Amino acid sequence: MSKLNRVLFNVLCKDLAASSAFYKQLFGLETIYDSDWFVVLSPKGQPSVQIGLIDQMSQFTPRHAWGMHEGTYLTFEVDDVFDVLEHARAMGAEVVSEAIALDYGQTRGLIRDLNGMVIDVSTPTAELAMREEVIIEDDDRGTAIDQQQPGDRDAVSRPVW
Repeated sequence: MSKLNRVLFNVLCKDLAASSAFYKQLFGLETIYDSDWFVVLSPKGQPSVQIGLIDQMSQFTPRHAWGMHEGTYLTFEVDDVFDVLEHARAMGAEVVSEAIALDYGQTRGLIRDLNGMVIDVSTPTAELAMREEVIIEDDDRGTAIDQQQPGDRDAVSRPVW
């Protein structure tokens, strides 16, 4: 079996420069590679954690990947999901779902990037336990598929505003 050397998630971008600025500003990422069709970003001091941004119409973008981001979403685990959602909102990003403490141990909020990609911003709920706005309600939903989803009428858990 061949050895895996790297895993890189590439986001198709309508405007590469604007997308690069968005991810850098929201998550504090740094550019580790930059060209007119492809940018690789990484958190400072964590070169093995990378995200690629690629011009959706580049000659190097597989034609089979062109179009909408279907069947995927991107997750960023951060130290404060509430702070990132507030920052995203201040940047004018669409907040798809406010932060919700899910009973599998993550507090998750959803935003949409400039290209329509859904971004899951999560923090382990235990790390947020001291915050008053995090409430976890007991429910018998036992698997991830059973967890509350945006648009559910009866919240399993919710922030208090």
